Amino acid sequence: MLVMGKSHGFLTGIEAKIEYHPAFEELGALYESWKRSGVNWMQTEKLPESSVEKRLQKKFNIQWAWADSIATEATQCLNQLKIAKNNYITITKLELQLSAKITATKKLITKLEKTLKLATKKGFPHTQARNKFHNQLLGLKSKIQKIASLKRKLKQLKNTERLHICFGYQKLFNAEHNLAENGYKTQEEWSDYWSKKRSGRFFCVGKYQPGGGTMLKVFPLQENGLYQLQVQLPRPLQDKYGQKIQLEFSVSDRNSRYRSPDLDYAINNLKPITISIFRREHKQDNWYVHLSTYVPEIPVVHTRKNGCLGIDFNADSVSVTYVKWDGNIEYLKEIPYKWKNQTTGKRQASMRNIVCQFVLLAEFFECAIAIEYLDFSKKKAKMSGYCQIYNEMLILLSTGIFRETISSRCRRFGVELIKVNPAFTSVIGMINYMGKYGLNSGTTAALVIGRRSLKLSEKIPKCLLRPEDVNKHDRSHWRRVASFIKLHSIRRTQLFQWRKALEGILTHSLWAEHQLSAPVHIETGE
Repeated sequence: MLVMGKSHGFLTGIEAKIEYHPAFEELGALYESWKRSGVNWMQTEKLPESSVEKRLQKKFNIQWAWADSIATEATQCLNQLKIAKNNYITITKLELQLSAKITATKKLITKLEKTLKLATKKGFPHTQARNKFHNQLLGLKSKIQKIASLKRKLKQLKNTERLHICFGYQKLFNAEHNLAENGYKTQEEWSDYWSKKRSGRFFCVGKYQPGGGTMLKVFPLQENGLYQLQVQLPRPLQDKYGQKIQLEFSVSDRNSRYRSPDLDYAINNLKPITISIFRREHKQDNWYVHLSTYVPEIPVVHTRKNGCLGIDFNADSVSVTYVKWDGNIEYLKEIPYKWKNQTTGKRQASMRNIVCQFVLLAEFFECAIAIEYLDFSKKKAKMSGYCQIYNEMLILLSTGIFRETISSRCRRFGVELIKVNPAFTSVIGMINYMGKYGLNSGTTAALVIGRRSLKLSEKIPKCLLRPEDVNKHDRSHWRRVASFIKLHSIRRTQLFQWRKALEGILTHSLWAEHQLSAPVHIETGE
């Protein structure tokens, strides 16, 4: 893709439906085939991008601009593969999975040894206990096999020099071996769909010239706000379709996005417009054009001077609180978010709609937005240590879409976005504010996030301090409280009366590195 500095403005994307032309099918198939050739040459022969451009022109008889776009995409594809491989191996993906599996297996072995020792002396108390032990043994066998598989995979990836990529869809590629199970009647039917998946797209890098590009250009028409898309065809297709095809399309403004003025600005100021034309199979095989260009940066006008909106994710909703500049809460809202039994597209669309509500609230209060700087990649990699419901939520929660969408929308509407350290926001909120204001844990966490973005401190209650900890940082005190809550499995509802729930910490003489000399009685807090 086109890489430009921030001085050129704010990168924006504009998408529109275009009318079908038979040349698109052939051009899409040829373009993707040429790109696969470029990637192969770079890997097997170690050719640089410039050499790939020359070979593409010579071998396939195409213009330089097409070869330039193909070589650019091939280079990016290879770079992404290298980054993915490095992340997959060294940054934790497999190693964290392996570590989590080994830890869980050791815990299970210890548990089974204790159970077996008791059963040897006294026998199993009932049939259900014996069946449970048998099922746990089967689970242990499965974990050991998974560990062996992960070790083999890790070793193989570390020793692999050539990077592999499936152009199309890996699941579809594997479906060839089980046609009936994947809904295909014949090999020909699968082959047709496979070929379709590996085509249907072509791309051209933007340039500083009229129309924003070379092989693909866009010009405004005077009639009804329409635009004209000009496609300069590669030489192999010119005998059949001519040198150039021209199509009309419209761009409408929607969802507070002024797309037509953005496109007009790019065209009138000779900004580069990187253009991608592609087919969407799930939308009746309609063809679309996506235009990436630059528009002027919007100044930040809604800042933390007027307070901040704190945002916290919960299991089935998103909590939002408006914190004034003095740290007091003035507005709160719970926005439901469904992540179960939803397709990926629906979850992402729902997340984008929620982000729109956040920015509208920020505009209304003329304040900034504060979010936690969360990275779930490590947690997703070692999910063996979490419960099944939490694992499912981590997988399905569209955190990546949330970060990208809220960052883009805040820049577009001049809202300051602040990312804060997520450490102990839930614990601080429950201890300091949940019982005091009668709020739930999600809302209090959002309150703490908003206060943290305003540089306001969160002191721990004096009764939870130990004399030897007075000179330590506040985070160390909250870490001790969080460890105590986790150690004793204290439920969130119990913390409405946290003095009773945390009596082990309140009795300083009983506290010694989480090991209590006497059992702690935890009240229900009801």
